[in-house]
Amino acid sequence: MKRLIPTHLFKKPRLAAALLAVAGALALPGGAQAGTVWSEHGPGGAGDLLSTAQVTYDSAFNALDAITGSLSSSLGIGGNPVYQVDLYKIRLTAATFSARTLDADFDTALYLFDAAGHGVYANDDDGASLLSALPAGDAAGPLSDGVYYLAVAVGGFIAHDASNLSNFLASLSSTDVVAGDANAGPLAGWTPGFDNFEEAARSYRIALTGATNGELPEPASLGLALAAGLGALAARRQRKAA
Repeated sequence: MKRLIPTHLFKKPRLAAALLAVAGALALPGGAQAGTVWSEHGPGGAGDLLSTAQVTYDSAFNALDAITGSLSSSLGIGGNPVYQVDLYKIRLTAATFSARTLDADFDTALYLFDAAGHGVYANDDDGASLLSALPAGDAAGPLSDGVYYLAVAVGGFIAHDASNLSNFLASLSSTDVVAGDANAGPLAGWTPGFDNFEEAARSYRIALTGATNGELPEPASLGLALAAGLGALAARRQRKAA
């Protein structure tokens, strides 16, 4: 449905331009414009828990087409290098959400959690390679709009709650797409699945569909802003007429 702006507003160029921008954003299908790529940044990069997850951000309604970053390692118990897990806060804008690792030269794994940190679904291998994929609707069924957390790790990592119960119904293996365990609590930590003997950072790219950034203006708030702007203008015209 088209959102019409009264023609008399165009006598006020600045106000008209602002209202057109808001109306245009509200009219976008699924609340998204052309896609963007989020690149991991900051001194510590993306953390591995909800409290330290990197929050993807965009000032407009741009779709989130991809996330790029790298996994670094640190010495674990026994002196063997252990790779970190990167967790990102994103927002799903459609039931067709999917994620797939690309351009990675190592065994990857992907995990999706809901806004409270409960497991939704995860995958280690996509069936064609050691890269991973979360197909649209697979295992979890159609997903509703809202905030989620997407994690990428070296294959074999196990996400668990505060009681050390896995957030997913089974350990990731081969091409299985594993659903979340409803009996598990929110994500509280990670357990490496096997020892790594490398220290080089591992770069990755995650291609996404049906997603946008974790922090951005809500469509409802923009609608209220538009309504408030039109209301204020109408009141001003009435005072002038009086």
